[in-house]
Order: sequence, then structure tokens, then C-alpha cells
Amino acid sequence: MELKEIPISKVYANWFQPRKNFDKDKLKELAESILSNGLINPITVKEWRDGKYLIVSGERRWRAHKVANIKNIQAVIKEYKDDGQFMIDSLIENIHREDLSPTEKGKFCLKIKKQMGLKNNEQVANAIKVPHQFVNNWIDDFEFSKRYLDKNKEKPAHAIIRATRSFPDEERKKLIALAEKKKMRSDDFEEDFVPVYKKSDEPTKKALLSGKTTIEDVKRASIPEPIKLERTANNIGDDILTDMSELDYHINELMNDVNPNDLTKSKMQRLMTTSGLVVKKHIVRLVNFLKSKGAKPDPIIMALIKANGKI
Repeated sequence: MELKEIPISKVYANWFQPRKNFDKDKLKELAESILSNGLINPITVKEWRDGKYLIVSGERRWRAHKVANIKNIQAVIKEYKDDGQFMIDSLIENIHREDLSPTEKGKFCLKIKKQMGLKNNEQVANAIKVPHQFVNNWIDDFEFSKRYLDKNKEKPAHAIIRATRSFPDEERKKLIALAEKKKMRSDDFEEDFVPVYKKSDEPTKKALLSGKTTIEDVKRASIPEPIKLERTANNIGDDILTDMSELDYHINELMNDVNPNDLTKSKMQRLMTTSGLVVKKHIVRLVNFLKSKGAKPDPIIMALIKANGKI
């Protein structure tokens, strides 16, 4: 490779450049930056014919030089054994540019796949050294956009297209149209709307797509009604007897198994307090409720309550 300053007039864009449309305002900004600070990264070119050069990467910088009316440009000149390798190198150089859209990268990946004779997307990913899933998403983005989206309209966000990949094409179109109509943020659509939509039944999905139902409506409808317990007095009585039986079991176990010598005064006092709390806290509430309904409580229980829980 050779670094050289060459005339702008001898440099030409190559036909493998994925970006066909260049934002005029951004080109102007880049031109002003180059006029102020110079070209930080030289473009890469290959010798062509008759002293001319083809761009491998850096077409935006070259176009910005033309806007700024700069006559020469710094370029790295690379040599290629054949045009096939030049094309592949050009594709790979450009695919790693952050300013390319996923749709443009998808188109590029298909060109690489065809030119290199690759069998699947995984081989493409290995060739350009990016994760396999990236290539799948880019190609899907390009192919779906080409088949179904209006060429004259601004493309929806890549995340929105990606979030609909598991749906049939016609359903994808409707989901994307809904996201655009409702001006949904990509994150909200991908992480909130789509998961709820997937779990919905067919009538709900139709209502969501038509706009008659919102995602908030679906969420509210999915909250279960509070469980209503219809328990009889007998049920409650049985529960209390069961609890008392369990308490009786634990008391008997304590009396039979615990060494009296281990029961210090403080431990005995704790047991006395605990037993008093059981009577006072849990039984008193039920007894008072039953009294308010006209029931006549057992005199022993009343004596325990009046004794403030002390046995």
C-alpha cells in the first residue's frame, strides 16, 4: 500500500458502493470540517486505467472534497490481483461503516454472498467478521423492505422491522404500519407491544391492529379478578380446631422432650409471654366479632381474655 496525494478529478466512485444517496447537509458539514482541520483519515483507492483511480472506501470524504472545491485528496493506494478481490474488499470495507443503514448492509451482504459463492449467511458472517445474527437481520431487513415497503417513504427503524421477523409478511406489514401510525418508540414496540401481541388471541390481535384496542387495554384485561372465598362457619371452625390441634401437639412435644433444667427463668418467662400473646392477639379478634353478632362466648375463654392473656 502507498499513501499519495492525488487529483480529485482522477478519482471515481466504484459501482459496489452500497450508499447511493448522500445527505447534502451532512456532506457540507464534512466539507467545512475538512477545510478547518484537514482530512484525518485518507480514502482508499485502487489504480484503474489511464492514470485514474477507483474508490475502495471513503466516498463521502471524496464527495466532501468536491463540495469544498479541494483539488487534491490524500489516498492509500492498494494493489489487487483481480477485480473480484477488489469488489470483495470494497464490500467488506464498507460493511463495517457505522453510517450505513441495516438495509444497505443487507444488500451488501447479498452481493458478497453471490460474488464469493458462499452457501449461507453464516459463511458471509465469517467472511466479513461480524456475528451471524447481524447478517441474518441485515439481509431480512433489506429483503423485506424491497418486497413490501414503499420505496418513496422513509423506512421504519431497523429495530421495528427486526421485532416482526417471526410473523408472516402480511402481518409484519400491518404491525409496522401500526407502529408508524402510533409513532411508537422502537424500544416500546420491541420490548412491550410485540410480546403482549404474541400472547394475545386472534380477536385481540385484530382489535390491536385495527386500533380499536390498545396495549394498555389488553394488559388490564389480563389482570385476574380477586379470588372470592365463600367459606362457611363450619369451614372456619374446622380450621381453628386444626390450628389448635397443631398448637396442642407442639405444647405436648415441648412438655415431653425439653429438659426442665434447660428452662431458665428468662426462657420460662418468654414461653409465658408467647402463650399469652397467642390468646390475646388471635382469639380476641374472633371472639369480639362473634359477640357483635350475638354469640355467647365460653366463660373460660372470657376469663382468659379478662386476665389480659395471663394464665
